[in-house]
Amino acid sequence: MKKIIILFTIGLCLVGCEDKFLDLNDLDSITEQVYFDEPQNFIDASNRFYRTLHSPAGTSGDGFAEISDYGTEFSGYLQDYGQGTNNATDTDIYWNNPYTYLREVNILIKKADEYVANGGSMSDISESVAAAYFFRAYNHFRLLKRFGGVPIVTDITNVDSDVLFAPRNSRYEVVEQILADLDLAIAGLPETATGADLGKMSSAAALAYKARVLLFEGTWEKYVGTATDFEGSGTGNNSAEYIAQAVIVAKAVMDIGQYEIWNKNDDPLMENNSYKWLFSIEGADSNPGGYTKSSNKEFIIQTIFDFDSGNRIGNLFTQINAGRNAPTQIALDIYSCLDGLPIAKSTQFEGYATQDVQFINRDRRMWANYGRQVIENGSRPILPISAVNNSNLENGKFKTWNDYRSVNEESYNYSHLRYGEVLLTYAEALYERDGSISDNDLNISVNLLRDRASIAPLTNTLANDNNLDMLEEIRRERTVELYMEDNNHWNDIRRWNTAVDLLNADIVGYVIEGTEYDTDINLFDPSIAIYGFDDDYPSGVGPVKALIIDSKENRPFNLKNYLWPLPINETVINTSLKQNPGW
Repeated sequence: MKKIIILFTIGLCLVGCEDKFLDLNDLDSITEQVYFDEPQNFIDASNRFYRTLHSPAGTSGDGFAEISDYGTEFSGYLQDYGQGTNNATDTDIYWNNPYTYLREVNILIKKADEYVANGGSMSDISESVAAAYFFRAYNHFRLLKRFGGVPIVTDITNVDSDVLFAPRNSRYEVVEQILADLDLAIAGLPETATGADLGKMSSAAALAYKARVLLFEGTWEKYVGTATDFEGSGTGNNSAEYIAQAVIVAKAVMDIGQYEIWNKNDDPLMENNSYKWLFSIEGADSNPGGYTKSSNKEFIIQTIFDFDSGNRIGNLFTQINAGRNAPTQIALDIYSCLDGLPIAKSTQFEGYATQDVQFINRDRRMWANYGRQVIENGSRPILPISAVNNSNLENGKFKTWNDYRSVNEESYNYSHLRYGEVLLTYAEALYERDGSISDNDLNISVNLLRDRASIAPLTNTLANDNNLDMLEEIRRERTVELYMEDNNHWNDIRRWNTAVDLLNADIVGYVIEGTEYDTDINLFDPSIAIYGFDDDYPSGVGPVKALIIDSKENRPFNLKNYLWPLPINETVINTSLKQNPGW
């Protein structure tokens, strides 16, 4: 009997210096010829679906934060998407791969029907079938985020299948399908996945993912509307309904009581740096407090790595992203001060005289992400503007800060969705629904994260007394908390419809006016300013002169860039497919 042999703990899709993808089509994919005679066959097949949960540190515009207003690499490796200079291509792996995975998912679902029809018990395979429904939703959602409305595939496709020559479904139909499949997954999956099943899907995880989908689509329809819909797309606006559901679903995850924020700041050994260590927890020696992976109840959907079994992250993941996701000035300026106020409002902000003073009295997440190379009482030299990293600091998220593992040996678990996001979803959706949020709701959501970051809680009094926009502050929390995680910032600025303003603009690397850079040519030679200066950069001390590291002349980003173009080959093969607007 032909069986599928699989390791459950699938490695992440990571990228080195070349375009490498784990989720390219492989020779061991599930086919209709695979036997599904017993429950174990379904378990083995459903385990294969986890390989689609890959790191967004890839190519073709599926990167972390480097294609947003945070990125400082302009080599075209990914930045052409953020700059708006990309063109339609013949093929796109982010079209091909999800449809390959959808075919495999639909095979399992069909085989389940046949198994039951032939006398098998659905209860014996229900978890595998529910997992298939989750991954059918997951892959349709990947397609939706990238292309908008796409052909919905819920049957096994063959070369002559009608769906291969059918028009696109609208984004509204795709979302309905995603939510329907998630409901089936939630109903059929076990409530928890612990012990030997850690990393497998649970109903709580599917529920958390549903909250993500609802917030994404609800706010997309609210702020972007039909502006990106293809010609002939169906119309409909369920923004209010989806946002209201997001509140309910996120709160349901919170009420399960299964997850919690990993906050070990009460431990003096951790020096208020729980966030810094959260993303590289492995053995007891991987952090100052001696905590292991078993202490982490924050990760909801995660890929499990294990050093001893040889299943390690590899591919220079942490090293490469240190440079690619190094900060722009706006990335540094978004972090609040310890009093909970933005730098433009806070008396605790020390200014920019030397590079290190920017970090004084600031959110511990800023230190965690960018503080590793800060020079005490000084500034690092500004290097000539180039096609690669244009920051003299580096990103530290996902790095093993104490060299616990050598290059390519890192084996911490990788989160695709964690409890912190659920809390932020709840707060944002609640405010979007009601136009207000109570202090109590802030305390059970964003303030749990602010406490870990060692900044004062967000309250209505703080907002009112300092003329703060509450929604903007909730969005700020989401931006700094979820930095580099699962493309959240890229997806957020599109669904908020702020991406055009942020990306069709000069990208600023450093404040110059009033700093050492303004007077010490050894730290900054003005002749490298090939794009000139922004003389009115809105800094924490008011409008100042700042160095432009990528000119708006290089960035014709506009509304069409919210979605990728459909692959040209697909529109040639299927003439019923309408291209996205502007492409």
